[in-house]
Amino acid sequence: MNKINFREEERHGTPYFPFQAFSQKDTCGQYFAPYHWHDEVEFLYVTEGSLLLHTETDTHPLKAGHVYFINPGTVHGIFGDSPISHHYALLFPLEFLSFARYDICQNEFLSPVLSGKLQFPLGDKLPASCTSALGQYMEKAALASWDTDSLSGPLSVKIALLQILETLFSYEAFLAKSPAAYEQEDFVRYSLKPVFSYIEGHYMEKITLEQLSLLLHMNKNYFCKFFKEKVGKTPFSYLNEYRINQAAALLLKSSLPVTEIALNTGFENISYFIRQFKHYRGCTPSAFRSMKTPKAMPIL
Repeated sequence: MNKINFREEERHGTPYFPFQAFSQKDTCGQYFAPYHWHDEVEFLYVTEGSLLLHTETDTHPLKAGHVYFINPGTVHGIFGDSPISHHYALLFPLEFLSFARYDICQNEFLSPVLSGKLQFPLGDKLPASCTSALGQYMEKAALASWDTDSLSGPLSVKIALLQILETLFSYEAFLAKSPAAYEQEDFVRYSLKPVFSYIEGHYMEKITLEQLSLLLHMNKNYFCKFFKEKVGKTPFSYLNEYRINQAAALLLKSSLPVTEIALNTGFENISYFIRQFKHYRGCTPSAFRSMKTPKAMPIL
């Protein structure tokens, strides 16, 4: 069975042009992007509806017109929060923006960002005038990356990304990194990365609360409270949602019987699997498989 690592190892785009844009449409409030992290920066622009973006320390409601920046290495998950939503996501390594010749732009603006001395702001609290401009540039970069008929598409992408940096600097929006402040946070000292990684690697097996709590050397009760405070749902609620997401992908990509898919995704009871699938996807597994265009594609 093909699986995507919780920490995304594969770079987006191509080695020659390491940039990738996604247009994510959800028409039934079931958007689910499991917790993960990557070495690339990610820009989000919500054009319709609303989403919830969870990191290890906060929950951020993103509404139409909002932008959000995810710094490299940040654990995050994105979940539907309205019946209909649409957003763009841009992913690329920061060094993609570097200049070949070292100049004042590289020294004064790019180097502090590349080194991590300056970090991208959250984005949801930026002035409306700034957010509006950023959203337009993000959409421009996405559209340009998909325009295979234009020879200047890659150049347009880079120009749009540099315009995003220009806008952020003009609004003095970048944040100076403060390691000392982060070290005081229990939510950072006790990261859930091992738990998410374990779920990703063992979701097809039986998983107990004891196994998950031991990963962080916590007792079961404190672990449940800790997990819910950080994720917004119980460990098994998240586990079931993750398993259903994997099952939805198998339904679309394979011809395996529903019973076998249930077993392959950690469900020992077929009736329970069907109930959980209907809860998270709004229909039975068979009905989901028969849809020509599912309303909420599984994000792996």
